[in-house]
Parts: sequence; structure tokens; C-alpha cells
Amino acid sequence: MECVCFTLIVDDIVLPNGETVMEVIGGGGPQTLFGYQLVTNQKAVVGLSVDTLKRGLFFLSLSIDQAGIGPDLPQQCKDWLESLGVDTSGLVQFNRPTPRAWQVFEEWGRRTQIWRGRDDPCDELYNMLRPKYDAMPPHFQRSRNYHLGIHPLHPPLLLMRQLRQAARANGGVLSIEPYTAAEEAARTDKVSLLLAHCDIFSPNEAEAESIVGPGRPVELAQRLLTLSPPGGADLVVVRCGPEGVLVARRRAPREPQQGQELQLELCAGAPWHEERITVAEAGGLEGEENEVVEAYRVPAVADTAVMDVTGCGNAFCGGFLAALYNGSGDVGFGGKDGATSGHADHTRVSASVSGVESIISRTEFDSGSALDWNGKQNPPPTWVQSGDLRLAGAWGCVAASFMAEERGVPLMRVADFQDRASARLKALLPRVGRVKLHMAVNRDATCQVVAALRLGRRCLRMYGMLKRHHPL
Repeated sequence: MECVCFTLIVDDIVLPNGETVMEVIGGGGPQTLFGYQLVTNQKAVVGLSVDTLKRGLFFLSLSIDQAGIGPDLPQQCKDWLESLGVDTSGLVQFNRPTPRAWQVFEEWGRRTQIWRGRDDPCDELYNMLRPKYDAMPPHFQRSRNYHLGIHPLHPPLLLMRQLRQAARANGGVLSIEPYTAAEEAARTDKVSLLLAHCDIFSPNEAEAESIVGPGRPVELAQRLLTLSPPGGADLVVVRCGPEGVLVARRRAPREPQQGQELQLELCAGAPWHEERITVAEAGGLEGEENEVVEAYRVPAVADTAVMDVTGCGNAFCGGFLAALYNGSGDVGFGGKDGATSGHADHTRVSASVSGVESIISRTEFDSGSALDWNGKQNPPPTWVQSGDLRLAGAWGCVAASFMAEERGVPLMRVADFQDRASARLKALLPRVGRVKLHMAVNRDATCQVVAALRLGRRCLRMYGMLKRHHPL
């Protein structure tokens, strides 16, 4: 198994012009797998896992025709999963309706989700949407990569640790994206704890600002990488909708040169302005550890005929992970079957993580330490640092462009997209701009800046409330 994603919801979409698109497979997992399979030309073995209450449940067979997470799961959703080559043995039959929700979009970008079940949202629904590692089929527990959507203030740290351990043992990674913005400012130690438990973190711009305060995408990425502890997420992607994405990878530390000037080289027409930052201005002090960040601004695919932005971020994450993992040699379009240049060696494990808590200390758990099944440190695979970041970002944007041009998920076969995907990738790569950022890491200063930004934001909100109730 090369990649496992989570969560399936049936979406009924309401577009800004009032048009509806009913019975669309959603929930994040299917859209992520579309992006992954687009890049691999459907040569990867991928799976979708959905957990439910144990009462009266049974695991589905490998045949999608005999599958379903509820008796009312639309046939077109089953057919779509089958056409994408998704292993559905991680889906579980249950005795209540399939999770279903209205997805209402505004012209200016807001999405409102309204659950359609009679008693939803309820504890039973939330239990259905919470994956559990031990409930996954054994071959899902041995997947090389995982992608999971989380709430930024309430991440499932135990599940994240289990998935990351399994991925690292098989030469892969855990990729994380928020499925919503934080309702209130997160403490910096909580942000660090979240980032300690994953390898790739990919919020959109609003989600990133809700976590580390307002700023330009390059500032958001810098703050997130600074707050990520050693051994935590070294890869951050800030998704900016029609403006594209900023992808950044933290490199090994190296000594700074005193007074060195730091330049952000950006593409013409980018939403962020070119500027120069000195080490002192970046919060660095003489003798502090400095890190080099490899970063690119990847614009959105030109002339994308946007119809529905549902799932575009998920499709990006899937395409990005697939391209980074498979390397730059023969990604997609008839490439090698799961053995391309970016792969690390994959060592299979058969142990269950049940009871692994007993060999891992609480300190190691809180730090997100990626230990193997014997309690030894398991380093990230080499392809995380050696994979082509520029190509991966471009592939992610190509995958998102196809998702945006459909009402719901694309219904065409992945093979039918290949020529157009190749052309879009070829046209996009020359537009990718390098962002050279030699970043002085001053963790305490970064925490103070983020805290000050949040305090200022709260003060402004308070001032607005007082002004409304007591106009001057």
C-alpha cells in the first residue's frame, strides 16, 4: 500500500449562483486520492479508510460493489472509487445513514457545512469520522504514506503518532492538513506539539493565519517552520487559492555570516512583494543557529476554468505527496510501477501498535518522537529532503486545477487526463519562482511575535465590540 487517506462524506454542493450538485463523494479522502492517482497515472496502490462505531459493524470485502459505509451510499460514489482503483477494505459497514452534508459556497470564498442527518451532528457521527489505527486492515497499517485532515486546536495526537510510526517504518511520511481554521488563537506550545507529530503540514492561508497570526505567506511558512521542533515537520505548504502556493522545506543548519543580507526572490506578479531582510531584522542573534529554507512560489495553473473549489486543497495535497515521494524520474504518465527515483527502501513491519505506549515515555509522546516498534528513533526517509520540491508543488497545482474545473470530483478516468496534465505541468514549471530565504531561527522571538500578533488581533476585536455598543 503506497498511500492511505481518511474520511468519506456525501456532499450536496450549493454554488454561489444557486446551482446545486447532489450526491458528490467528498470528505477530503477521495479528493486527496484523486490528486495522488493523477500523478502516478493510477499505478499506485491506494486505500480509503473510514472508522465507525464497533456495534453491529463488519469490514467490507475488497469488491467495491459489495461495499458501502451505509445502505444509502449512492451507487455513483461506489463507481467513482472503483474507477480510481481505491482499495475500499478500510471502509466499514454500519447501521446508520452515510454522513451527508450541504456544502454552501459564497462568491468571496466562504464555505459553510450543514449536516443533513436528522440528529447530526451527534456523538455517533463524530465517532464515524474519527479514524482508529487498530480498526484498519493489516495492510493499511503497513502503508508507506498517510494523509489526514485534522482540527488545528484538537489534533488526534495518538493517531498521528501511530500513523507516523507506521509510515516511517516503511520509508514514508505522515502528511497533515487542517480541515478548518482555528476558532481562537492557538498557544505556541500547542502549535509546536502539532508540528512535532507530522512530516508535512499544509494549511491554506486562512488556516495558517488562524494558527500563527496574520502575515504574508512567506511569513506564515517561516513561523510554522520555526515553531516546528527538531524531528517535526520539515515541509510546510501554504495554499493561497487563486494565487497558488508557497512550498518551503527546512534544510540542515549551517553557520550564518554576520550582517548577511537575506533576499526573497519572487516571481513577477506574485501577491508578495520583493524585499530584503537582514539577520538582525529577522530576529537572529550572533551565534544563534541558522537554517536554510528551500522555498518556491508556485502559481495556480493559468486559465483554469473554475467551476467548484470543493476539494481543491485535498487534491493538491495528494498530488504534492505523490510527486515528492515518487521522485523526479518517471512520475506519472506511464512511469515505473512504484519504484521511481525518489523512493526510500521500504522495510515491512507486521507488528501492531497496540500497547506500544508501554515502551514509549510520556516525554517522547509529547514531543511526537517517531520511534519504531522497538522504541528506537526512526529518522525520516531521505526522499523528504531529496525529493524535487519545485516539481511536487507544480504537480499539486495541476491536480487542484482539474478538481476546480468540475462540479464535484472529476468523473473522467485518470488516464483521460494525462495529456492535458502533462501540458499543464510543462507550462507551469517555468512560472515557478525560487524564494531564497536564509532564515535565522530565534524560536523565543518568533513565539513573542506570534503572541503579540494575536494580542493585537484580540484588542482590535475588543475595540470593535466596544465601539458598536458605545459609539464615540
